[in-house]
Amino acid sequence: MAMRPDVRRHTIVIIVFCIAQWAFMRYILNEQLFNLTTYQRIVYFSTSSFIAGFGSIVALIYMVIKGNDDKN
Repeated sequence: MAMRPDVRRHTIVIIVFCIAQWAFMRYILNEQLFNLTTYQRIVYFSTSSFIAGFGSIVALIYMVIKGNDDKN
């Protein structure tokens, strides 16, 4: 059975959001838009990367579990 379209759409939206928030944080840190110390920049980058990676993995797991949900 093919992947359910609503599950695939939700997964793609979550992954795109994770990548967008990661890219936005990278832009903020690279352009030094806020007056952050080196330690704060490292913490924000690490946190942003972790959230983006965790969100993407959770979205993929959600797609695998709920995508082919056969209830026959």
